[in-house]
Amino acid sequence: MRRENKSLLPCFYAFFYCGIIMITVGSALPDIRSAYNLSASAGGALLSCYSLGNLASGIISGLAVIYLGRKTAITLLAICACVGMSMLTSGHVHAILFAGCVLAGLGRGSMITFSQSIVNSVTGGSAKITGLLHASFAAGAIIAPLMFSALRVISWKAGIFLVVALGVIAAVMFLIPNYPAPENGVKSGGSLSFFRDKGFIVISCLMFLYLCCEFALNGWLVSYMAHKNMPMSYAHSMASLLWLVMLGGRLLCAKLSEYVSQEVILLVSCVGSAVSFAFMLMAGGAVNIAVSVALTGFFMAGISPIIYGASAPYTNKYPMAMGMLFTFGCVGGTVMPLVTGVIAEHYGFDGGMSAILVTFGLLIAFSVLNMRRK
Repeated sequence: MRRENKSLLPCFYAFFYCGIIMITVGSALPDIRSAYNLSASAGGALLSCYSLGNLASGIISGLAVIYLGRKTAITLLAICACVGMSMLTSGHVHAILFAGCVLAGLGRGSMITFSQSIVNSVTGGSAKITGLLHASFAAGAIIAPLMFSALRVISWKAGIFLVVALGVIAAVMFLIPNYPAPENGVKSGGSLSFFRDKGFIVISCLMFLYLCCEFALNGWLVSYMAHKNMPMSYAHSMASLLWLVMLGGRLLCAKLSEYVSQEVILLVSCVGSAVSFAFMLMAGGAVNIAVSVALTGFFMAGISPIIYGASAPYTNKYPMAMGMLFTFGCVGGTVMPLVTGVIAEHYGFDGGMSAILVTFGLLIAFSVLNMRRK
């Protein structure tokens, strides 16, 4: 058990750090756009490049683990996140900005897939441990906008440099433990036979739709609050509030999973998320907006841990399965922020954010399909 805990510690820190990266990119977006004269659609493209890195990580991390071994692969890919984030501070050449976001997304996505695979392997896909793992992600996401807002008094680049330093710690931590080998070893490492299972397809579609919502919402939330004429400090506090409530929600879901079926929790979470997000789009005034953001975060909290936990039968057997699941999700995470930005440029931020509501509706449909499948 001591060895298992040693394997899990870097995974929990990596999720915490990945929460920081994801929110920092969105929090820094208004400053990056201002510093480098980027339009709304270019800002959306920047978020999509970050998501593109996440997308590539699903395949790259899976292959890297097979050919380099788990420890070497994840350490190198964690370093990619540090390099990519540092590139955001020297982006007067816009290509450097886009490349930096791709590398940051590649490192972040690799750490997510690797850590979730280790947790699934060690715990057998325990809903409780997976919920706690994702709660650590929420903790990082809570701290990130507050940390960035405080350091922004010095310079927005100071917040980015702190994220780079925290990433170095993640890379070093991955070097410490020895990780368990996949159940079927290298022989089945490249197998893609899990694609023949309808259950895996449904889970992949759920991941696709959820990351559509999560990446677009987190990437554009601060900018949307600014569009609502809210002070920048309030906008950053809303990003923290979203993930503060998600932290509580994930801890609650981890406990509820012992008594209530995961399929029921997933359906209720998807319906609640859609209704709360619709309320956020219609809300006026600081209090109503804060309540709607909190409700959205609360109901979104359990969706990701349940999807990852449900993937355990596939990810424990096939090393490529976690990467491919994350790849499916990141297609949505890549497309949706760009779609939101393009629509916002032509029809305003209200129109752009309304597009996210469609994905929440589809998420409900697939959660019903998942329940009927069971």
